[in-house]
Amino acid sequence: MISANKEQKLYITEIQKKIMDAFLVVANESNSGTRITMNEIANKVRMTPQAIYRKHFKSVIEISDTIRDETTDDIIKAMDEAFVKDKNLPILEAIAREVIPVMYKYRFAIRIFYHYTEYGDWFSYIGDGFVECARPFLKRDLSDVSIARESLLRLYVRIIIQILLQWVAEDSPAPPSIYCDEFLELCEMLHLSDYFDRSYFCLLYTSPSPRDRSVS
Repeated sequence: MISANKEQKLYITEIQKKIMDAFLVVANESNSGTRITMNEIANKVRMTPQAIYRKHFKSVIEISDTIRDETTDDIIKAMDEAFVKDKNLPILEAIAREVIPVMYKYRFAIRIFYHYTEYGDWFSYIGDGFVECARPFLKRDLSDVSIARESLLRLYVRIIIQILLQWVAEDSPAPPSIYCDEFLELCEMLHLSDYFDRSYFCLLYTSPSPRDRSVS
């Protein structure tokens, strides 16, 4: 079975990877409302369903969850590492520079989950990770906005993710070398940068306001 924890990278064997790829192929060949069976997956990898159940995955749901976990882990890791490389990097530029290439790498899997409603809302898998990465960047002074900070943060994260999903879920999405600039232009049009501080580096030297200290 799959072994992983929060401190350890998800470990996937070569055979498990082939089974996961087979899941995606079957999902791509099926209608978005059709449940995928282990028999279909097993046929693709020339194994018996019993062998998959016994040695690799307990269910089709476990296969889909593992694909989503792998994809989400790598996307969030890319965002985290962006700020290690450059603490002056604005969050939207970090997404454009580091996250978009990783999403493009996993575009086939993301497109499947975006359209395949049988296995849930992909936002719920990546949304929390994005929210945690974006939270330190949300501007402290939002006195002109009546919406609660957490609600506002989740709203803008959902907009950002939806922009990314609309792109990567296309049949032939533009490569990162082209789409990065388009993404930043869209964010500018929607004034998303107005609600986030310029960089993480700046935050390290910004004292919280009395109101923020009282809330925490």
